Amino acid sequence: MTAIVPERPTALDALEAGFLIVPGINRWLGKSDFQQSLDSGLTESFEDFCNRISKQEAS
Repeated sequence: MTAIVPERPTALDALEAGFLIVPGINRWLGKSDFQQSLDSGLTESFEDFCNRISKQEAS
């Protein structure tokens, strides 16, 4: 029996997908990973967190 091993994706495959992840690019641009996640809407700020918790406790 022979095993079929899929080929590893290349950087060109990532470009065709529409995005390319480059480790450390945020630091080079002067942004923290946390700030980038805030900008992308992936993380809520501390103030938003406190507001959400306060609303939950009030109800």
